[in-house]
Amino acid sequence: MLKPLSKKLNILFITTIMLIITCIMLILCKNYLRIEQANEIAFFQRMVTQMTYQLKDSSQGFASIINSYQEYSHPIFCSIQDTSGKRIYQTDSDFPTDADTLLEHFRIQTAKEKTFVIANDNQPVTEQSGIFEFSGTGKDNYLGIFATIVLPKDRAYHLSLIYRQQSLFDILTNQALLYLSLWFLSLIAVTVMSRLLIKKALQPSEVMLKSQKDFIASASHELKSPLAVILANTEKLEQLQIDHAEFRKSVKVLDKECMRMSKLVRDMLLLASSDAKSWTLCKNIIDIDTLLISLYETYEPICISKKICLRLDIEENSYPRFCTDEERLFQILAIYMDNAIHHSVNNKQIEIKTEATGKHITFLVADHGEGIHEDDKPYIFNRFYCADKSRTDKSNFGLGLSIADELAKMMHGKAGFKDTDGGGTTFFVTLPFK
Repeated sequence: MLKPLSKKLNILFITTIMLIITCIMLILCKNYLRIEQANEIAFFQRMVTQMTYQLKDSSQGFASIINSYQEYSHPIFCSIQDTSGKRIYQTDSDFPTDADTLLEHFRIQTAKEKTFVIANDNQPVTEQSGIFEFSGTGKDNYLGIFATIVLPKDRAYHLSLIYRQQSLFDILTNQALLYLSLWFLSLIAVTVMSRLLIKKALQPSEVMLKSQKDFIASASHELKSPLAVILANTEKLEQLQIDHAEFRKSVKVLDKECMRMSKLVRDMLLLASSDAKSWTLCKNIIDIDTLLISLYETYEPICISKKICLRLDIEENSYPRFCTDEERLFQILAIYMDNAIHHSVNNKQIEIKTEATGKHITFLVADHGEGIHEDDKPYIFNRFYCADKSRTDKSNFGLGLSIADELAKMMHGKAGFKDTDGGGTTFFVTLPFK
């Protein structure tokens, strides 16, 4: 009974919680990226410092020391020059940007940052610059450090050390499986928790609604028999030849109220059948023209007695073949007609119209009465809802439109309403041809 509400609450709860979890994971992911980049910079700095002192203190050649650092997953590109600018040694580069371009970008960046050190030929010292970032020819980014190494006999060499940074995509790829797994596990956990909590929360309301509907169904069935007896006896009283004004008046009032009660019981039984899913459809190919003419002829005398003009607009072209339950459709249109007549005033017009497309047909009943107040529009199809809050109108129980809505849904259609041009309301039901 509360399934539509339960679904909406589930969607709202799951969406809200998952948005919060997603935001938290995005923050964690951003922090992870920042930490990874900081670790990468620190790793490069420590590696360069270690390499610099190894080159200074070791008797090994440049090649053997530098090549030992190429075994890392992210190797360093190294170019060594003497103080005159002559290239002494250079490692191979497998970076996206070629070595000469990298060195040119490196030289431009060092000049811009002014962080490199130039050894004094008179007093050479071993030093290294701060770390800086620059880009290659593509989307590849690099870290660079410029260092000066002083060997015995005051021989000085300049080192250009370049390290390729991991791209954001590379860093995220390493953790993508973990984050996706956590996200999907959270989704599963939140979905299960949402269903359990909402089901538990709505259970008392579900039990209460079921009890109410069971009571309405039982009461309606129990009222049928005494009501039938009262109606039969009222009819007998009407047939008695008693010429007494008060007696005849009382019998007339009794008959009127019995008819009202009979209509209410019938409507309640219909809704009870709808709740129990026991409504059935008897579908046949129907003649739409005949249906509309029957509706017109049924309500024409009532409209004439109330001085209401009833108009029937039938399409000039023949309607497509239409398979539906004619009795149920007539019942919906009859509810609309009763509603239109009730809210129309003298000399106003009620129109019965149709609108057909390739896939659907819409039946419309338009009145030119007082219309529906904006505050009442959201609830007009609710059970027992009455726009007349004072309940001075005793002929309306607020069940007719809810029955029309239930019937339309059962026929895979849609019931609705809109404002009529010039005032009033147009109620419609749209049904599929297939």
